[in-house]
Amino acid sequence: MKLKLNLIVLFCFVSHLFFGNERIDKAKNAYDKGDYKSAIENYEKVIANGETSSLLHYNLANAYFKNNDIGKAIYQYHLAHKLDPADNDIKHNLTIASQKTKDQIENKENYFVKNIESGILTTYSLNGWAWSSIISLSFALFFFIVFLMDTTFKKLFFWLGAIHVLIFIGSLIIGFIALNEVTNKNNAIILSTEVSVVNEPTEGAKEQFKLHEGTKVTVLECNTKWTAIQLENGNEGWLQTNHLGLF
Repeated sequence: MKLKLNLIVLFCFVSHLFFGNERIDKAKNAYDKGDYKSAIENYEKVIANGETSSLLHYNLANAYFKNNDIGKAIYQYHLAHKLDPADNDIKHNLTIASQKTKDQIENKENYFVKNIESGILTTYSLNGWAWSSIISLSFALFFFIVFLMDTTFKKLFFWLGAIHVLIFIGSLIIGFIALNEVTNKNNAIILSTEVSVVNEPTEGAKEQFKLHEGTKVTVLECNTKWTAIQLENGNEGWLQTNHLGLF
């Protein structure tokens, strides 16, 4: 029974891998032929089967963009960006797609500070920050061991060890912040062409303003039906959750 079960699991895994790769090939071929709807359909089925990668979301975003589904393209670019924040192609295409949105919201945050923060977090991927922590800690231990053994350059090895300890701590902190950015779904993209933002989460509530596809919002509170959002200019309201792509 155990052998039979293992064979079934192996068969399912191989089938999943084979059909997943087959669909990706179909999606690529469809994209190259300009059949963007077919490319979208195949990429979506691969993702629905549990596969995910920055490249997969990036290619799906490109297909949506070519199909003029700007909101869904921006959403997929953001998903790709969360998985690989250091990829310049993703950032470039996300910038281009964002320029096509109808709502241009003024940001109240300090633009210079926000850019520095974003630049630091996206210098490396999560794996990059993890390796930076491991390597800097290894160097710190090496220099401190040499410091204890050497009698000529004690001060030099002490300071080299101390510098690498600081790099280790910095990499660890930034890595945890970046991990929190990836795991927490506190942002969203408007996927519908136009939605009404109301003053309370009830049917027939008073409309405060409208938003259009591709607009990025901050999620304040969320359930299966309603989501409280905040714009970069500070405006807040509620809209139905099915209009949003959370990331």
